[in-house]
Amino acid sequence: MGGYLLKGTGLSRAFGGIGAVTGVDVAIAPRDLLCVIGPNGAGKSTLVGLLSGAIVPGAGELYVDGQRMTGRPMHEFCRRGVVRKFQGTNTFLPMSVRDNLLVAGLGVAAYRASPMPEPEAVMEEVGLSGQGGELAAHLPHGERQWLEIGMAMMCQPSLLLLDEPAAGLSAKEAQRLVRLIHRLRERCAVLAIEHDLGFVRSLQCETWVMHRGKVVRRGAYEEIAGDEEIRRIYLGQGAMHAAH
Repeated sequence: MGGYLLKGTGLSRAFGGIGAVTGVDVAIAPRDLLCVIGPNGAGKSTLVGLLSGAIVPGAGELYVDGQRMTGRPMHEFCRRGVVRKFQGTNTFLPMSVRDNLLVAGLGVAAYRASPMPEPEAVMEEVGLSGQGGELAAHLPHGERQWLEIGMAMMCQPSLLLLDEPAAGLSAKEAQRLVRLIHRLRERCAVLAIEHDLGFVRSLQCETWVMHRGKVVRRGAYEEIAGDEEIRRIYLGQGAMHAAH
């Protein structure tokens, strides 16, 4: 499929007769870094659900590494390297940081050609060095976010999907996340959906704007932020100015 990790054509899904995503084409190459923005109800989370196998498309085709994946379950996407971090935190609270990482890695270890990453190496990468024995329940919100990203990296993704990863983070934590994402893209492509436009601007990456189930604009964030129609109709004039 032209060297793309993931390629989707005409992806659509409706709920109760209302189109959540309509006719979206997606092509993601190795080490791409993309952000999807747009107002509530634009279809961002549905799109990520389609790309991860969590939602079956009503129409369209989806391929991962040239393999047709349309209609296949989410665990098969994960085994092929498409790994999703859901909005909020979803860790095993009674378990230690290290055990959370091990459980995540073991879920796909049999389907990877390379050995499972060492939990200590992943903890260092995400900023949790020395906390392997600490219970996930005792971590503050920001560190649970790092842990969940670490769990995703234990799955050795070729494409990492992040659903509002900056939600609930302080400004300092959000900038730390920006640096982490740029390190992660050295090994995998990253697509994030996000409401925090300051965070999106800091990522300095290709940005897609969704509205009413369609991707209506693609380009650098600065180009989109300077588009009067996008600012006024889709994102709110004040919001875009605040992100500068």
